[in-house]
Amino acid sequence: MQMKKTMTVIITLILLLSACGGTPSPSFSEPSIVPLPSKNPEQPLPEYPVIDGSSSTAYMHMAIRSYLTDERFSITHSQTYAALERLIPGHDDPADVVLAVKYYDETLQDVKDRGADLIITPIAKEGFVFLLHKDNPVKSLTQQQIRDIYAGKITNWKEVGGKNADIVPFQRNWFSGSQTAMEDFMGGVPVIAAEETPPWSMSMMLESVYTNPNAIGYNMYSWTMDQNTDVKVLAVDGIPLSDKTLADGSYPLLIYTYSYYNNGNEKGKALTDWLLTDAGQKVIASAGYVGIFGEMPFESGIYYGEDDTAPYRVIEEHLTKNGYELYFLFEQINDQEQIEALSGGKAKDITVAYVIEFDLDKNGYYTQKKFVVISRVKGGEFEIVNEGEWP
Repeated sequence: MQMKKTMTVIITLILLLSACGGTPSPSFSEPSIVPLPSKNPEQPLPEYPVIDGSSSTAYMHMAIRSYLTDERFSITHSQTYAALERLIPGHDDPADVVLAVKYYDETLQDVKDRGADLIITPIAKEGFVFLLHKDNPVKSLTQQQIRDIYAGKITNWKEVGGKNADIVPFQRNWFSGSQTAMEDFMGGVPVIAAEETPPWSMSMMLESVYTNPNAIGYNMYSWTMDQNTDVKVLAVDGIPLSDKTLADGSYPLLIYTYSYYNNGNEKGKALTDWLLTDAGQKVIASAGYVGIFGEMPFESGIYYGEDDTAPYRVIEEHLTKNGYELYFLFEQINDQEQIEALSGGKAKDITVAYVIEFDLDKNGYYTQKKFVVISRVKGGEFEIVNEGEWP
């Protein structure tokens, strides 16, 4: 299985599920907890704040950091609930802004009761995605079929046009955002579990589905698409999930990513205001997300000059176009001393090192095989300054 990062995520969704027989189930929708914003005019780049958030927004944070600071992509994201805790006054390691999908109303009320005065602003579109094994012939399910699977009413894939095999529905741990989303999607109907110990991260959910031909699971779209994994993304109500169907709002399980900061936190406000400009939305899109105004992720091309965001996807594309085959894992090396050693004395102001190929050792562990080091100066082009076998 090809994976990039190990992360977790939290979201909540609003859904009312009819309990009356014969009454059509409502379509899933997530009304924004605040009104959708208008685009802001161009404005100066903000001072870089302390950012935390859910794992699903990590790539967004990487692009923001690279654009605003010219620093390497290394970032730290807490578990989603822990990130929100950093906005409570008196925290010993406070954050200025948290980037995450929607929390439960009860969670937001709890942090408010403890002194937080949150300003909540939608900044990007996101999709709640259901996943199947790549060999599963089922391509699309209705929302009600998915609910019936997770309620234990549909137990065999042949009931929904698949093979004669028992369905293995995976769910997340109770404090994950994906699980929060799923419980809201179910409208209060208990979610059945495939095993006693659920996947504890989005990566583990992918692994669970990837390794079980009869599995179904769920994740966040933007994060999942960045993992280079061979699981199948399920169409819902006949509508496939893509950047386009998120941008135009036709995908039925559309949700939002938000910026959270405390009223009076000028760094949080400035960053949020800037993210709603053309430049800020371009940074969000460059990292593989759909902007709140429908800005699509870049599909091709390297972006230089003032608008160069050096996002993760663009670097990957740059390496691919320059003849590098990316095997199994495309992973940033975060240790500064290690990066300096790998650069072979050729490093410039900004250096990012990536493992581009791994070997499987006799114990079944993946070990680094090849690396590449990239430098760039903000506003300038990428330059491959060193590469070789892992020392």
